[in-house]
Amino acid sequence: MHDRTTQCTDSTHVLAAVRELTRLELVTEAVRAALEEVASTAGYLLVGLVDED
Repeated sequence: MHDRTTQCTDSTHVLAAVRELTRLELVTEAVRAALEEVASTAGYLLVGLVDED
């Protein structure tokens, strides 16, 4: 039979991945908001760069 011991883990890599994902989501949201603003005020600037989707 095995003795039970406390196992410690280092969550640094997990926290870094979450932080990186959060940054990516913030950048993605900022770009989306900027593109929507440009589309509503000067849509001609986006012709040929993005499609309607």
